[in-house]
Amino acid sequence: MNNEEKKEKMEFLQRFFAKSFLVSFVILLIASLLCILMHDAQMAMVNKYFPIEAEDFNYLVMLTMGIWKILIIQFTLVPALVIWCMRHCCKCNCGK
Repeated sequence: MNNEEKKEKMEFLQRFFAKSFLVSFVILLIASLLCILMHDAQMAMVNKYFPIEAEDFNYLVMLTMGIWKILIIQFTLVPALVIWCMRHCCKCNCGK
């Protein structure tokens, strides 16, 4: 694999991870909005099957959304930023 192919592959991977981050983040925003708008319906459904307090349910939803956000950042945004840094390091004259 020559140098030009490596640069093209890194550019493709960077675009892939950046687009993946955007799509995942939009889905997270939509899910968060739906959780806010449909809170009562969700709570009624959960209460039907599980004996859980409303406060505990709210904490569970917040925990789930927080973990989801961390995973999106860790597995899509961080790789995109790392690849971006690698691509820009390859352009400099540092001998690599």
